[in-house]
Amino acid sequence: MRRSFLRVPAVRVDAPARYSVNSIRTRITRVNQQDDVYWKLRPPPPTPAEELCSCTGNPPIMLQPHLSANPVSCFDCNLEVPPERLGISAALAERVAFWRDFHDCLYRLWLDSGPFESWAKAQLENPASPVHERGLELAKELGQVRRTYYWWFQDTGAEGFQPFAECPRCQATLVDADGRLICESCLIVVAN
Repeated sequence: MRRSFLRVPAVRVDAPARYSVNSIRTRITRVNQQDDVYWKLRPPPPTPAEELCSCTGNPPIMLQPHLSANPVSCFDCNLEVPPERLGISAALAERVAFWRDFHDCLYRLWLDSGPFESWAKAQLENPASPVHERGLELAKELGQVRRTYYWWFQDTGAEGFQPFAECPRCQATLVDADGRLICESCLIVVAN
């Protein structure tokens, strides 16, 4: 079964349900795909203001990949947190961007449902995989600026899917936090 990343956020729980198919297309290109046959090759426009966090104070953030340029989201509203609002260094921003690309490569291989699907899924589910090791390290670095959780992959569409009840790293019981489950020790968050 071939998956389309444009449908993922609208139908998968492990990817935040922030956009409809049409809003993703518009967000990526600002044009209707019927008007421009090259829309998939266009650079994405800036994130619209209504898709940026406007929470007051300094709520926690999540390192949360969702196939967009900025993988940093607000824990409270689940919207994008502009990196300049956090005041992170250029070096940390570079590491976040590199990790985003690294993670998205695996995620897209899994979405493609091709010959690398099983391998990519194993990487995304393995607590000791390099993608998680790097992501958790970045979450710790971002945590020096603001409390940061790391969003953990789950294949919610898998046959017999059971949501996590325990942390995938330390096996502690996950705690409900506003509809998500978290491990405060590992700073991991999963969909509930």
